[in-house]
Amino acid sequence: MPSVEEIRADRPREVGVARVLLIVAVVLWFPILGYLYDSGSTGAAALAMFFVVFGSFGAVKGRQAGRLMVTIGLVLCYLFLLPYCVLGFSDTYLNGTGYAVMDIAAVSASAVALALLYRPNSNRYIRSVTVARQAG
Repeated sequence: MPSVEEIRADRPREVGVARVLLIVAVVLWFPILGYLYDSGSTGAAALAMFFVVFGSFGAVKGRQAGRLMVTIGLVLCYLFLLPYCVLGFSDTYLNGTGYAVMDIAAVSASAVALALLYRPNSNRYIRSVTVARQAG
């Protein structure tokens, strides 16, 4: 049976691409979050974004908990920021349309990343790392 390091050295490309897409999505979401919510109410959304980035690094290492953390974090981010994909186009703020386009790009990138994390190659990789870690 291969070791955890050997499995991680031969990880599928999907998990690495998913991590990059998730980081890009979070970077795109930060200015939108700062515009939509005041400093007192950004805590939950910022924490969800932290979980997305932190979980993406765990998913690359083959951890099921990392993938789950990304999924839950993205659901929370979608609750906070998905409506602005539509509402931003009718916003009177100078950059409202630009922020709506950024939000659409971030949602698209994160949705593709989430799909990549649940592809068969990614499932096999995470399952293999889990079995190798349990075997010792």
